[in-house]
Amino acid sequence: MTNLPIIFQRSLLTIKQYGVTLRRITENDLELLRYWRNQQSVKIYMDYRDYITPSMQKKWFESVNNKFNYYFIIEFEGKQVGLINAKNFSYENGFGEGGIFIWDKDYINSFAAVFSTLCLLNFVFFKVKLCTLSHARILNDNDRAIHYNQLIGYKLAPGQDGIYNQLYELTLEDYIKNGHKLNKAAEQLNNGNGELIYTGTVSENNLDEINNLLRTKSS
Repeated sequence: MTNLPIIFQRSLLTIKQYGVTLRRITENDLELLRYWRNQQSVKIYMDYRDYITPSMQKKWFESVNNKFNYYFIIEFEGKQVGLINAKNFSYENGFGEGGIFIWDKDYINSFAAVFSTLCLLNFVFFKVKLCTLSHARILNDNDRAIHYNQLIGYKLAPGQDGIYNQLYELTLEDYIKNGHKLNKAAEQLNNGNGELIYTGTVSENNLDEINNLLRTKSS
């Protein structure tokens, strides 16, 4: 009888709160992401607007599939509705930039974006605890995104006047002040349930601090 190798199925980092599930992307998601990223309704809010080919998408994935970049599919009400990320982490500066887009037009005006943002920020600031500053880039004519990020506590960074793709900053202090009210409201909208749940397998593509969280949770 032949001894077959045992194959372990790795579970990528997944974060849940307020009815949203953030599932870290895999190579299997690339065509879905490429399709939506090439849609006019999405790319008009992006700095890069040229057509993205399969090879370009694969090259991009290879550049971000590591412990310094975290891209998640947003699942809400049983559907995959968008993408959220925290990227370019460094131990000196924390996460260099966050971003989000909702591609499903039925959810653009829903709570999906707010709940997803709160979920990821709560994980980064209060669970991983590696940084006290978050950044986001927003086109200066994207009024919806500007208002949404200001509601959370983001402020225009110094020296951004006259720049089209502007840098915004969110300090931990401002998030605690603004996020408290938003998290309270989100909890009430979810029948009082505000539990933050994270699961996944220890991986070389996670920061050590995230792996430690996963080890502690599974022990």
